[in-house]
This record gives sequence, structure tokens and C-alpha cells, in this order.
Amino acid sequence: MAVVENSKENAGETAALYDDETERKLHLNAVEMIALRAGASVEDVEKVYEIVLRRFKKLAKVKDFLPVLVSRRVEYLLNVRRNRRIPNG
Repeated sequence: MAVVENSKENAGETAALYDDETERKLHLNAVEMIALRAGASVEDVEKVYEIVLRRFKKLAKVKDFLPVLVSRRVEYLLNVRRNRRIPNG
């Protein structure tokens, strides 16, 4: 029961993040492009993307450039994370 309620809460948070379906699709497209370039899963990129988007959106006066700005930041963070990994060997 708690898992179902938790997933409903997360769905509500995600819906509140986007003003409408068009905006959600725009950001999802950015997530998919980042995942493709980074060789990461869409789910992993989406988690990082939504954290960064939530932070940027709080401060944004103009939201038109958020996909570009958030994408750049997410790609930077993914690069940092990838370069910090210690190879098995």
C-alpha cells in the first residue's frame, strides 16, 4: 500500500513540475537526447534532469531557455559522475 501511495505522490510531483503536456514533452525530448549522447538510461538521466529543472525553475524569470540550460548542467553532472568512477582492475 505504501508503495502505491508513494508512486502516486511522485507522479503528482512530476506533473506539478511541468506547466502542461507540451512543456513535459519538450523536456522529455531533451532527456532522451542527453541519454543518447551520454550512453545512459533515460530513467537515470530523467532523475538528474528533474532535480536540476526543479532548482532552475524556482529562479527562472524566463522559462524559454530552461531546456538548454538544464541540459547543459545535466550533461556536465553526468560527465563529472562518469569521470569519478574507479575502473575495476
